[in-house]
Order: sequence, then structure tokens, then C-alpha cells
Amino acid sequence: MFCLNGGAAATVMALLLVLFSAFQSTQVYAQQPGGVSVGYYQSNGLCNADIEGIVLNTVQTAAQTDPTIPAGLLRLLFHDCWVQGCDGSVLLDPTASNQNPEKLATPNLTLRGFDIIDQAKTALEEVCPKTVSCADIVALAAWDSVTLSGLSSGGLPMDMPTGRLDGRVSSGTEAAAVLVSSQSTAAELTQQFEQQGFSQDEMITLSGAHTIGRAHCSEIIPRLYNFPGSANGVDPSLDPTYAAQLQGECPENPEPSTTVELDPITPFIVDNNYYTNGMDNRALLLSDNAIFQDFQTEFSSMLNSDDNLLWQQKFADALLHMSTLNLKSAKDGEIRVNCRVVNGVK
Repeated sequence: MFCLNGGAAATVMALLLVLFSAFQSTQVYAQQPGGVSVGYYQSNGLCNADIEGIVLNTVQTAAQTDPTIPAGLLRLLFHDCWVQGCDGSVLLDPTASNQNPEKLATPNLTLRGFDIIDQAKTALEEVCPKTVSCADIVALAAWDSVTLSGLSSGGLPMDMPTGRLDGRVSSGTEAAAVLVSSQSTAAELTQQFEQQGFSQDEMITLSGAHTIGRAHCSEIIPRLYNFPGSANGVDPSLDPTYAAQLQGECPENPEPSTTVELDPITPFIVDNNYYTNGMDNRALLLSDNAIFQDFQTEFSSMLNSDDNLLWQQKFADALLHMSTLNLKSAKDGEIRVNCRVVNGVK
């Protein structure tokens, strides 16, 4: 891997990316489909209550009790938007008419935060009944999670827009087919993100969501024991000291619930340590490690490692982009009364 060494070329490139990120952020709201906008409910006379404040208070209260909640809520948004768009379809429980919704797909079995969304929905139903979508609550909760965890947009005027509708379709089969795997290569990740309308740099930027949260040991055991072609059984691209630390936390046959921090340095702070760790061969998941080992993705990863503010600005913008994927229209969406059930279904 090559090094930038603080050269002028890297500085110019970083400045260009900052300007590009700032330009993108000013364009987000004009490009959003489906009529979403910041303060949508208030500006359209639908609800004068402090909707954003109610969701923020719910998330903040939960995070004070359990500091891992923000990572769970951020992941919930990713998994919702990636399947059927950002429509709250990941929240739906199985019913007699749909026994295999998204939340039962294998990649979603470890999702957390459903109860937090329920709490916010209950509070909002009290002040504005049948008005605020579950999809908006998921998006707001994720945004609150990263801002409470230290995300700074560098003073750019960026807030989470609202006005989404809830979807009526939820397929566990579809979720299993399209959700990103922790074993993916850089080329596979690039292709999967491009299919959703993201650039390769946005893929690298959004991968930094793994700056907070935990992973189950079962996802990294293949890197720690019996790795193909390795004399000691450890993935040779993994820092030896870090590998030994992980082996201490993840025995070869761990309990299914055993987890390890994605970022062992600042596990509850949204910062660019994900990239610093990756540059030091301390990326936990194979899919994360891939973007630091592939020549097409390592340069952007290095820039993110060099400049925390640059990455945070790009991450905020990319997260807003993702939060407006494939929004539902009035003909295929609704405002659910219960986030876990499509209206009219028992």
C-alpha cells in the first residue's frame, strides 16, 4: 500500500473532496423525491408538536441506559432502506398473511432498537395521532444516534428531512438476497452500493458507520482460526497483536451471543478511527478489511483516515442520501398506527 506522507497532492485532493461534499449537501433537499423536507409535518400544518424533539428525547433516554443503542438504531436505518427503500418495512412482525417479513431474514436477526421506535411512536401518537410515519421515526432515530455520538457536519446546514410513508410489503427472502454481507469483497461492495445509486466513495464513507457498534464473534472466527493458507491459522492481513487480543475475546467455539467492539479505541464515538484502525490492519470484518486492501478503494480510505472532519461531513451527506432511498408514494404507502403491523392487518 502506498503512503500520502502529507504531500501537496493529497492536500489538494482533500480540499476538493471537502468542496464536493459541501456542494452535495446543499443539493440534497432539492433532489429528494416524495416531497420530504426538514420540518415537513410542521411546515405542512400536519402537526405543531416538536416531533424531532420527541424522537431525540426517546433516543437520548435509551442511550443513557445503554450506550450501544445508537449503533443499533443506525444499523436499523441501513437495513430498512436497503430493502424496499426507507419505508419502515423492517419493523413489520410476521402475520398470518406474511410469515416471513424482513426482520426474520438471517442478516436481520441481530437487529436492535425496535422497542425504541415503538416508544417514540407511542409518544407521537399521543400528540399527533395517525400523522407521523414509522419510517420517519427510524430515520430521525438514526440521525439522533450519530449526532449524540459525536457526528459533526462542520457547521453545514444539515438536518434529517421527514415526510416518508410506511410501506406495506416486507420480504425476508428479499432482505436475505440484497443486504450486504460481512464477507464481501471491495468489488462486491462497490457493485451492491452502485445498484442502490451510490458512488464507490459513498460506499467507503458509509462503511465508516462501523466506527460504533459490535460484531458477533461468529463473523470473525474465520479470520482468527484455520484461515486458508496461513501457517498459524490467522488471517495474515490482520495485525498480530490485534489478532491475539481478538482470540482472547472470541474463543474458537464462542457462545452465539458473544460480541466484540468494531472499534476498540473509541467504540461509542462517531469518528474516523474506523479508517485509522483499517490502515493499521485492525479492521475487524473481512468486508471492512477489503476496502483497505483493494487498490481501487484504499486511497479514499486513507483520506478519511487523515481528516476526521472531512469524513464526518461526507458521512452526514451520504447518510442523508441513503435515508431517501426509494421512498413510497401515496399509492403504495401509508402512515401506520402500529409500526409492527400494516394498517388493517391483525
